[in-house]
This record gives sequence, C-alpha cells and structure tokens, in this order.
Amino acid sequence: MQAIVILLLILAVLLVIFTLQNQTDLTIQVFFWEIKEAPLVLVLLACILLGYILATIYFLPRIWKVKKDYKKLIRFNDELKKLHDLDHPEKPKDEIIDPEGMEFDDDDDDDSFFKD
Repeated sequence: MQAIVILLLILAVLLVIFTLQNQTDLTIQVFFWEIKEAPLVLVLLACILLGYILATIYFLPRIWKVKKDYKKLIRFNDELKKLHDLDHPEKPKDEIIDPEGMEFDDDDDDDSFFKD
C-alpha cells in the first residue's frame, strides 16, 4: 500500500513539472470550432486520455469474447474431469504411483544396509 502511495506521489510531481514546462498557449481548430489560448499541457493530456478511451472502446468486444471463451473452456474442463472420475472410480486420488510402476516398501526395520 505504501509503495502505491509513493508511486502516485512521484507521478504527481512529474505531472506538475510537466505542466510547468509546457505553459505555452495554443489555438486549436477542430472541424468548425476554434479554441483560442488553450494550454499546451491540457491539449496533450486530453489527447492522451482520448487515445486511451478510443483504444479501450476498440478492444472491449475482443476482451468480452476472450472472457466468454475462457468461461466455456473452464466449464468444458470441469465436465472432462467429472467424466474422467466416472471412468476410473477404483483409483484413489491420494495414491502416489511410482514412475516405474513398482511399489517400494518403506519398512523401518533394523536390517538396513547402513547401521549406526
């Protein structure tokens, strides 16, 4: 939480420095409108914000489609797991199978090779 606050403070200081360095006034013509004496920093920030909004609007349908496909895959995966469990009911889930297929006896007898 403290790192986020520090990061936001650093960004705020950088924004203030950026604002102080770009105090030039511009005249902007947008189609039939003319905006006189608009600060350069506000024009730049407005363009950045507008670009972000347009990119978000452009990618929203793709994001919705990916989320929908992801939910379908999760449901399909759950169904496959249920079907797999129905096909192999005799196999306990907690059983550890040795890669070579042999079971090892873990006897704690005193006849081990290394004796104390």
